Amino acid sequence: MKQAFHIFRKDARRFALQICALAAATAVWAWANISASRGLANSNSAALAGVVLIIGWWYLISLLVHEESLTGDRQFWITRPYSRQSLVAAKLLFVVAFLNVPLLLAGFAILASAGYRPLAYLPNFFWMQLTFTAAVLLLPAALAALTRTLGQFVLVILGLCVGFVVLSLFGAKATQGVHQSNGLVWAAGIFLLLLVAAPPLLVFVVQLHMRNRLVSVGAGVALLVLMLFTDESAVRKFGIAVQSRMFGQDSAASLAVVLDAGGIERASKQLEPGRVTITVPLRVAGIQAAYTAAPEAVELTLETPAGRRWSSGWIAAASSGEIFQEDPSADGAFVWNQRVVVDRAFWRRAQSGPVTIRGAIYVKLFGRRSMRLEDGREAKVPGGGQCSVSHQMLVPQRMVECLAPFHMAVTGMEPGPETRTPQSGPQVTRLLSVWDSPLPADFGMNPLSVQRNFPADGAEILFVRYDPRAYILRTFEAANVHLPR
Repeated sequence: MKQAFHIFRKDARRFALQICALAAATAVWAWANISASRGLANSNSAALAGVVLIIGWWYLISLLVHEESLTGDRQFWITRPYSRQSLVAAKLLFVVAFLNVPLLLAGFAILASAGYRPLAYLPNFFWMQLTFTAAVLLLPAALAALTRTLGQFVLVILGLCVGFVVLSLFGAKATQGVHQSNGLVWAAGIFLLLLVAAPPLLVFVVQLHMRNRLVSVGAGVALLVLMLFTDESAVRKFGIAVQSRMFGQDSAASLAVVLDAGGIERASKQLEPGRVTITVPLRVAGIQAAYTAAPEAVELTLETPAGRRWSSGWIAAASSGEIFQEDPSADGAFVWNQRVVVDRAFWRRAQSGPVTIRGAIYVKLFGRRSMRLEDGREAKVPGGGQCSVSHQMLVPQRMVECLAPFHMAVTGMEPGPETRTPQSGPQVTRLLSVWDSPLPADFGMNPLSVQRNFPADGAEILFVRYDPRAYILRTFEAANVHLPR
């Protein structure tokens, strides 16, 4: 440990100027975000300050790794009694002390300026620091381990940027007109984080031990390819397992799922060649008045009398209409048309006679809380956020501004008529806040989410908060079903 502190002090003296410059950039970034949260500055200035800060981090990390280069066999640190453990510990301590700690203090200042107590959110801060460090700082460390000079480091980054742009152009896929559940997006986010962080970490570790760029890059590429070809259902199973443990079956005993076999139709637009897209009407019944439903994952199995079987596997709840029930219906039910893509060969065989359809579905039940927002007043809304309504001089609308720590205060807006009397009533604008992630913080640098300029046309503005209360699995079956041609 003594050796690690020696390397740390040496690096701190060596890069004292860069450390001071980054500390100043972090302070500017914090000031820009505080000003933007109060409406005193444009949010673009805060975004620009964040880009400059990230570039500064990458620059300092490249210098830090190049100080004890991991390429070649004539590095100074190899000739000295430097252990790899001491070297890695010193570099990690440097990153924590001069990158993470200033960012943490800046986050404290941003949150405190909005009236929150930062120390009450330490777990959220630690999660945000961990995820952001893994996603943003591991890649430059791996690239610096594979290069010898700053020029090589910059060229590799430019090459990666060009390759990413090309791949994104070829990988674009249209999903217009299809609404999918966002309930398990957080699980996909964790997989994306691993996809971004794991290969660079492996490259750095292999290069540290072997100092062979070809082997290190090969190991990183192999892991990346392996993760890209991982079964998508594994991510969904992971999300389902976590949510099943977090949210039990409370208040869900009366819930049932029914399939309307007579309403199955072929979709007018086929999403994939060689396959048939159908819509299957599903109905979630027995929802209590204080709850609302959101289907997340569905599995459908079609079986012919001859024993031939086709299964969709676990797929995301997807429909041509919305698949989140914003308000409980009068009869305590929720209906949507589930889109399913069936193999065309099986579809042709199944049309010769009746089939049996079996299915299973995971549904998340949300509790609903709402409060009215008043003009000219700042109100604390459910979920830990704050919202205020103001009149604009040049715009004939009221504007709503909301903020919240570590999560978005508003996830959607739903304007629409809502009557107070049987004859007529005012139009109500509803700001929707759907909490559906078990993660303590959204990904990013800024602990404060600020959203403003929501136009409010209604005479009344409601903030509606949906909190998960139960996560349930239900099965259903329909026999002697004749599929449409």
